[in-house]
Amino acid sequence: MGVEGGLPIGGEGGLLELRGWVLAGHWFGYGVTATADGPRRVVILARRAFTRPPGVGWVALLREATGWTEPDRCGVDWAAAEAALGTALPGDYKDIVDAFGAGSFDEYLDLLVPGAPGTDLVSWGQDMARYADLYRPYPVHPAPGGVLIWGTSEQELTFHWLTGPADPDDWPVLVQYLDGEWQRFDCGTGEFVLRLLTDRTPPFAFPPSAGPFPHWFASWELPEG
Repeated sequence: MGVEGGLPIGGEGGLLELRGWVLAGHWFGYGVTATADGPRRVVILARRAFTRPPGVGWVALLREATGWTEPDRCGVDWAAAEAALGTALPGDYKDIVDAFGAGSFDEYLDLLVPGAPGTDLVSWGQDMARYADLYRPYPVHPAPGGVLIWGTSEQELTFHWLTGPADPDDWPVLVQYLDGEWQRFDCGTGEFVLRLLTDRTPPFAFPPSAGPFPHWFASWELPEG
């Protein structure tokens, strides 16, 4: 049977055997429970739910997911960047940049980082007004409720914040596709990046989550090897 959740599996005499597998957005399980009439075989199908372990931050989870062991970069003058953009920025985005620096997750999501050559968040953000037609129906920052870009992809996607709430940590993520369509994700940057890499369930299910290979971060600041 397929369920979202349910009672513990154990029977009257407890669980004798349990094996499980992951496939896309589901868990498949096979088990044997003890009952008054003898062992009983059970098959379980359940949806995989995305959960964050209590007390574990998004950067720690991203480090684990990508195998990133380098020390924090901590090279951005955030006060200067935020002054140039005229707004504070989400804390989890700043934590990601401080930990990873400029680079790409799975060579799919390229971070814009203040001061990074070619991918400077500040200059990209300041240039958005010149191409305002590309972002319709949204206005562009610093207009109220404007979009502010924070990432790109060679897959012809761009990643933005929908600014507006007083606390930037409450800004949702907007993805714009090549055809101009928008998709909204009501989560912060850290959760979005992790789920882009690992979550195979809609509305996420981006290509990196489907591959059998480990995730990685390709730094544009550190030498290879």
